[in-house]
Amino acid sequence: MNINFLISKAISEWIKDAKSNRDFGLNHDIDEKIVRRILDEKEYRIPVETLKRICDARQIKLSDFFSKIGE
Repeated sequence: MNINFLISKAISEWIKDAKSNRDFGLNHDIDEKIVRRILDEKEYRIPVETLKRICDARQIKLSDFFSKIGE
């Protein structure tokens, strides 16, 4: 399975729990446009910097994130 799809799918689940795309973006230090891309593009290639910001905001390590999506 495509790694970009797995990453987007995992983050999409977190976005769905937010009040809005804007709220998720503000709480995770990313632009709302990126949030929409994650949701709209099935295999959006999230830059590592963006993924790091999201993981930092959720207080998880990148290695833990990748372990989770690799299960």
